[in-house]
Order: sequence, then structure tokens, then C-alpha cells
Amino acid sequence: MKSNESMDLGGVVSKLTRNTPQPVETEDEAGNAVTRYRMWPSLLGQLQAALTPGMESGSGGSGSGRPAPMALNAFDLLRRIDETSTYQYWTFGGTDRLDATSIAKRIQFWAVKALAAPESEKEAIRMIGGWCNDIEALFNPQQRIELKGKCPECQLSHYKVEDEGEMIRKPTLTAVPHERGTFASCGNCGATWSGYQLHALADHVTRVG
Repeated sequence: MKSNESMDLGGVVSKLTRNTPQPVETEDEAGNAVTRYRMWPSLLGQLQAALTPGMESGSGGSGSGRPAPMALNAFDLLRRIDETSTYQYWTFGGTDRLDATSIAKRIQFWAVKALAAPESEKEAIRMIGGWCNDIEALFNPQQRIELKGKCPECQLSHYKVEDEGEMIRKPTLTAVPHERGTFASCGNCGATWSGYQLHALADHVTRVG
């Protein structure tokens, strides 16, 4: 997979704003291998989802009434993306007020207009690619806890990913601990759990690794 720094403008915009179909390896009732496709959320979508468990109101967690550090970082990053994309949308001549309500559509419009001038394109790649890097940093693999068990969506306990030319076998389920809740996901099919959804996931997990 290309790094964000080596992608063109279309590449970083797609990575940030567009859901993409990913092949999911699973099994049918007879145990035969089956490949189906599931939409993998964009980085922007993942950022917005990450706010859900950390921004809940009410008591619990630390008892301070304030969101966890990861949620604060996610909120600040989303705010910066929101403000900058709004500025760029109107600066480049956006007129559709319905599109203006969508961060993704604002970024996509800005990118199309920025292609008209090399300096504008270069600046857009730098900023949008930087947001991709910042979002990915929030989900640092070192912060993830591997969970043993089968994903209730794709029914697999492990999947394979390519790492520098080698196929690595990894557990499908991982969790990111929060001060006020945990965000869990399946690396194979992209399913996510947070809040009360984690109670259902716990039935499929044998132990935390």
C-alpha cells in the first residue's frame, strides 16, 4: 500500500473521504471458503466513529465528566478538518449549501478545484495527506489490544495481511482502551463495536491477549 506522502491528490482524498469495498474471507455452513465484500469506512468516518465512546455524557469512567484523551484529540482533529475544509470550499467558489454541510463533499470539491493550479494541488495534498497521517496516528497499533475469539460478523478468528512482501496472520479482533470506554474492531471485515455493543462482542471473546 502506498504511503500518504507518495499518493496523488485523488488518492489521499479517496482514503480520507470515501468508503471502499474490501474482500472478506469467511466460511459457509459447510466450512467452504467464501469471499464477499464489505464496505470499509473512510478515515474520516473512522475518526467520527471514534468520538462516540469517548464523548458520552453522564457519569462513569474517571468521574471527571470529561472525555478521554484520545477522544479529545479526535475532537480537536475533526474540528480542524471541519474549519479548514469549510474555508477551502467557499474560497474555491462552492455554492451548494447542502454540500457545504458535509465535510467529505467540501474536501472533494476543494480537491477538484485545486487540480487547476500546481501550487494549489500541492498544498491540498500536503494538508489532506497530513490529516490522513494524523487520523492513522490516533489508531496506533501499539495502543491496540488483541482479542482472542471469532468476529460475530465474519466468523473468523484470524486473517492475513501483507507486510513488506510477507503474509502475516493476525487476530481479527482488537480493542483500543479508553478512559471512559473501549472501541473494538475487526481487522478482516471492518465491523466496529463501542458502548453497549461491547457486551454482545464479549460473548465471542475468550480472553484478552
